[in-house]
Amino acid sequence: MNTGFVGVNRLLRDLRTDLSGNTMMIVAGAILPIAGMIGGGVDMSRAYMAKTQMQAACDAGVLAGRHAMSKSGAYGSSERSQADKMFNFNFGGDALGISDTSFTSDDNDEGQVIGTASGTLPTLVMKIFKFESFDLSVTCMAELQISNADVMFVLDNTGSMSGEMDGLRDAVRDFHMTINEAVKDDDTRIRYGFVPYSLTVNARGLVNDGDMPTGYFTDSTPYQTRVADFQTPTYIGTTDDPVVTYEEWGQELESGECNKFGRNDWPSNGPNPVTTGTAPSPTTNTAYSFHSWERTRKIKGKWHGTCFRRVTTAVTTYETKYAFTNWIYKKHPIDTSAFRGFASVPVATSIGSSAYVDVADDYDLVELAAMNGTTAQNIGTSNYSWNGCLEERDTVAEASFDPVPESAYDLNLTLEPSDNATRWKPQWWQLEYRRNTYEEEITTSNRLRPNGICPAPMMLFRDVELSDNPADIPEWLDTYLDNLVATGNTYHDVGMIWGGRLSSPSGIFADNVNEGDLRSVSRHIIFMTDGKMEPSLSAYSAYGMEEYDSRIAPENASLSTVTARHTKRFSAACEAIKAQGTTIWVIAFGTTMTTELQNCASGGRSYYSSNTEQLRNTFRFIASQVADLRLGQ
Repeated sequence: MNTGFVGVNRLLRDLRTDLSGNTMMIVAGAILPIAGMIGGGVDMSRAYMAKTQMQAACDAGVLAGRHAMSKSGAYGSSERSQADKMFNFNFGGDALGISDTSFTSDDNDEGQVIGTASGTLPTLVMKIFKFESFDLSVTCMAELQISNADVMFVLDNTGSMSGEMDGLRDAVRDFHMTINEAVKDDDTRIRYGFVPYSLTVNARGLVNDGDMPTGYFTDSTPYQTRVADFQTPTYIGTTDDPVVTYEEWGQELESGECNKFGRNDWPSNGPNPVTTGTAPSPTTNTAYSFHSWERTRKIKGKWHGTCFRRVTTAVTTYETKYAFTNWIYKKHPIDTSAFRGFASVPVATSIGSSAYVDVADDYDLVELAAMNGTTAQNIGTSNYSWNGCLEERDTVAEASFDPVPESAYDLNLTLEPSDNATRWKPQWWQLEYRRNTYEEEITTSNRLRPNGICPAPMMLFRDVELSDNPADIPEWLDTYLDNLVATGNTYHDVGMIWGGRLSSPSGIFADNVNEGDLRSVSRHIIFMTDGKMEPSLSAYSAYGMEEYDSRIAPENASLSTVTARHTKRFSAACEAIKAQGTTIWVIAFGTTMTTELQNCASGGRSYYSSNTEQLRNTFRFIASQVADLRLGQ
């Protein structure tokens, strides 16, 4: 046998049955499918991460653009620039090798900002399979979405705002349009309230609507006024019906002599009429006049005759009355029980030279007017009814309000009145007078009245009608804003106190504040002023005339001392409001943003506006923050 052939045959048989090299061949054949799976996973993961980052950047861009739009009210090149800047800041496309990156944004009729971002991501592994890139594209949208909110506007209506009221009105309208644009749910409740303030505030609407009963106001109120002192006796006569008799001259007289006799000038000149007696004793008035002459005979060529004259006698009896002596200027209590109910009440405004009263005494201007025509005569009167502006309830002349003294009832935002110390007082400007001394002044002179300013009435929270058209302004809101009037001095504390009182969920207006028993309501005060704290010593404010009433600072305190104390009271009111869960937004309009104003605001929510356009932008921006800027679907 050929041993070589046998060996070859054996080798071939062994190779055919040997499996030791198959694994390598299998692996070699599977490399490409495995590479495709792993590479696809890597590249898909990169694409997912890139798209996620692009979506986040797109969201950030439209949020920034909508935020900028909240300030300006329009979506223009500046707002787009803000959106672009924020997109670029948040999207690191270069690190991933993304090319042809694009981001665009615009607004729509619903006040939303819509964005689109796109780019191309090159693959790392899949390019070996001719799949070289992913096209990435995302959309995004930002909008305002508001939940239930109550907004109390505390607005400076002082004299310095006289040229800016139209701007303020437009700013509040802008605020409403932004809010209206933000409401997406028909069940959302939005309410506005208002506290216009200057020297005081006006509660007329609250009283008329029964939210502040007239019993919340004093029925006897001390005013810095004047009383009329009647101490000078005067005699008021009553004359009986006259009695007429005829008197004959005892001798014959010529005609001319008879005429003289008739007028009591014969045989010598005499008075006519003749008065006898002195008041208060009865007096008699006798008047003479010619009656008749009848000739009887000639004497030395002249006719003589019988002469008669008419004698009219009237007796006057007297009562003792009392004429005006002087004014007494002082603090004096006056009946306000009718006035606080808006009745028309007569007030003595002048005292005629012939005025008198039955009983000697001093009389205030209301009681004197009520006496006119009965126990007083010739008093000039005018009728006045209450305009709704108030004097604050009792307080303390303290320099510190940390903590607030218990007897500072004006700073208590929740206390219901129970006595005269805790009741408010109706302002009655027509009764207030200045004087030259602190305690009282006695004089016959007429002193001046102080400046008495009454702003527009306050308004509790009221439901705002919302519309599909953001530009729609409720008629009642338009009317209310148009009735705001700028006049008077600046009492920030009075405005803030009443802003807090009207928005307190546990105060005397709690029924209004908590109306509907909604689970979630955000409450806000927007406090706008164009001036620093500026009380007056001589004007008639919520604290009376400070130079005489001294409710805030002691007698003869300087204006700077009074101002400093009002400022501290303002700060105390701010803290009390924030403690009740209300957010305070402060706007300084064309005035210094003082430390007190900054500290009053909640969490840095204080803003400065130098002109009307900036003021409107600030109101829009605050509305966007109240509404809460959110990403949409």
